[in-house]
Amino acid sequence: MDCLELNPVHDFTKWEANYIEELNLLEFKESLGSMLLFEDDSIKLWNLKLEKGERMPFWRNNKDYSWISETDALLKSRFGNGKIALVRIAKGETKYQENSGKDYINDLENIGETTAIFKVLEYKDRLHHIHPMLN
Repeated sequence: MDCLELNPVHDFTKWEANYIEELNLLEFKESLGSMLLFEDDSIKLWNLKLEKGERMPFWRNNKDYSWISETDALLKSRFGNGKIALVRIAKGETKYQENSGKDYINDLENIGETTAIFKVLEYKDRLHHIHPMLN
């Protein structure tokens, strides 16, 4: 995964007004994908699919999660703290995010030439509570 910071933290001067308005509404999704595929007591498995030019509105990240990319992707993400990042992800790439209790806010926009597809595994509790071997 390659990440390029396009705008620094705490600087909203280059943001378009519609994104600032959306952020100020404080109406954030809590889902990590576009379709819930599976859920049990400890996890949710999401499908996240963004067509070329499609954007997932701001959502609140307050759970640990991991993802795998099913496609190459070029994405733009705006964060609630002002940061804007350009992210290039290769097919098959994976990442684990520790967000439990942190309430990160961001959106995700597919600015690439193809559909971006991810599987996202959301942990309902901290990962080390689910898998003691990872402690």
